[in-house]
Amino acid sequence: MKVILDMDPGVDDAVALILALNNADVEIVALSTVSGNVSAMMGAINTLKICNALGKSIRVIKGLSRKGYKRSKHSIEVHGMDGLGDSMIYTGYKSAVRLARYSNDPIRELASILASYKEGEVTLLCTAPLTNIAALLHQDVKRYIDKVFVMGGAYDLDVSEGNVTRYAEFNFYMDAVAADKVMNSDLSIVACGLELTSRKDCSVDHLLLKRIESIGSAPATLAARILKNPVDRYSHFNLHDVFALAALLEPEIFAMKRAKVRVETAGRRRGMSIALYRDDGNVSICHDVMADRFIDFILNGLA
Repeated sequence: MKVILDMDPGVDDAVALILALNNADVEIVALSTVSGNVSAMMGAINTLKICNALGKSIRVIKGLSRKGYKRSKHSIEVHGMDGLGDSMIYTGYKSAVRLARYSNDPIRELASILASYKEGEVTLLCTAPLTNIAALLHQDVKRYIDKVFVMGGAYDLDVSEGNVTRYAEFNFYMDAVAADKVMNSDLSIVACGLELTSRKDCSVDHLLLKRIESIGSAPATLAARILKNPVDRYSHFNLHDVFALAALLEPEIFAMKRAKVRVETAGRRRGMSIALYRDDGNVSICHDVMADRFIDFILNGLA
């Protein structure tokens, strides 16, 4: 399947990217970055570092940056100064800086890539604030998009509060206007929210990290290196963004409910997801997962 990844790597984005690069069923036709866990530029460099380390050549586009963007202290504590868990990965750093594409119009470039394929042939996998995707909807490209898989939102605040405010998950909070535009579009969307992705039985603890290290493959070794410091710091680390990839590749391990979704765009509830569950909703919200199968997805995907 042909996929465009829109990311802000980020530890969990990085692991999702490694898994996607190591999956024969996924053809990454382009990868765009946006300000979120890191700046759009740092995201592009981190993406190229990972691709270089695994010997992959992927078209990487530095996407949109928001005026006045500044990484939060929380983001640095979670993802490290380098965005990759302070893993000190310098493989191909100079070439990564050189290859990161400074497009004058990254959204038009993404639209051109989409339009080079058949209608309904490309899937979008979005694990970052939806700034790029909302801008892309202004282009005449919807017909080329099959589905959109999103890590974003918190759909059951009784189970898990937001991780920025009580009401909001990080990706939706960072660009609530974009999140509302995308979720409230007529695109077919599969969404993984914080109440699902924060489950401890799906996180990486020291035991699972050792299992990843023991695989011995290049993807597993790279993933383990990126995860080591965050796991040491927090004792377990949630791979939020990997859920979106798993929902794309192994949808049978998830339970889903269809809904219409709006996102609060201002005020103290900015970024809050409002889901109206109905059969004609364009959003399929993943509300449960087989935890053992999710862990197997990670381990098998790194082998």
